[in-house]
Amino acid sequence: MTTWTKHLLVAIMITIGAYDGLAQSTGLKGHFERRKKLKKERIENGLPFLSPMIGPGYTPDAGLLFAVGGLLSFKTNRFDTLTQRSTLPVTFIASTRGNISFGAKLKSFWWRDRVRINVLAAYSDAKDDYFGVGYNSAVEIPKSDTTTLYNRQGWAFNPEFLYRIRPSLYAGILLDFNYTNAVETNPVMDQDPNFVEFGPENYNAGIGFSLQYDSRDIVVNAWKGIFANIATTFYTSGLGSDNNYQVVLLDLRHYRQLDREGKTIAFRYKGRFGYGDVPWAEMTRLGGSRELRGYIKGQYRDVAGMHFTAEYRHMFLNPQNQLSPHGFTTWVGSGTIFDGVEEIVKWLPNFGFGYRLEVQPRMNLRIDFGFGRDSTGIYFDFTEAF
Repeated sequence: MTTWTKHLLVAIMITIGAYDGLAQSTGLKGHFERRKKLKKERIENGLPFLSPMIGPGYTPDAGLLFAVGGLLSFKTNRFDTLTQRSTLPVTFIASTRGNISFGAKLKSFWWRDRVRINVLAAYSDAKDDYFGVGYNSAVEIPKSDTTTLYNRQGWAFNPEFLYRIRPSLYAGILLDFNYTNAVETNPVMDQDPNFVEFGPENYNAGIGFSLQYDSRDIVVNAWKGIFANIATTFYTSGLGSDNNYQVVLLDLRHYRQLDREGKTIAFRYKGRFGYGDVPWAEMTRLGGSRELRGYIKGQYRDVAGMHFTAEYRHMFLNPQNQLSPHGFTTWVGSGTIFDGVEEIVKWLPNFGFGYRLEVQPRMNLRIDFGFGRDSTGIYFDFTEAF
């Protein structure tokens, strides 16, 4: 059995186990019909609803894994029919590599969407790989226990508070607190100049400002609209940070609905640019479940980086010519890293495809198969990658 056959079987297991609506057992039919009715009633009445997830998976970062989590959606005012539902996906993961991680990402809408509060919280104690800084290190240093492997412990807490100053235009502040401690390092890592400069343990604290234009119809699964965000964050010892640096983020997205609902073309450009003494753990890193899916997150890292993605999303129709809960996506993209001095010439190819299952109205469970240069991965999560 080939590696990709194994990965495909794992993905099928995820699909079957992650959503109760797929069960075909006659004995469970009544239970799932009642749950489907309950979900519809609660959502129509503006009440909270939780969609659970449990199942195995695979990523190039963690290896084979087992995940437990859920997607909680709710209304900050159940009687406000105009404001979209807030979302809180939560996931706990344990892998065969010995990794454990927890992640939660809140997107909430308050007072008829005049205020938005977004929070990212994450914790991990995991085997990771550090290839060094720059493109050449990423391709020249082989991945192995004696060259790239180390244990990384860390957490992050990133709240963001936005206020609507004009229709579709928001401004606000953001905070970033993060901690990284590298233990059980390897000889190659111990001699890397970037790692030696900042050391294994870093605490960073920053405050920033964000300006966003957002005309998307639904934030977590847009069919049409534009999202543009420019933000800058200052990390300073005045907030207790171990390092002083600045990060500028530019995130541009465009969504177009094609000939019917459920058929969408989405485009994204994201650039992240660091200035000052950016520590090795907080440099721009490509890869992971949302950016250049298929690459090991952090294999390609540098002071600055950018990537482009074009994605087609398709939800099928049922026999009644209505949208079914099933769909697929496919994408192509490319990205690069650089230090702000050398010419940008090394671009990384990326493409992939995925399966979509609507677990709540306009909220999907996604399973993505990503392909990169000498790297592949399968990811599953709630809500779209962007």
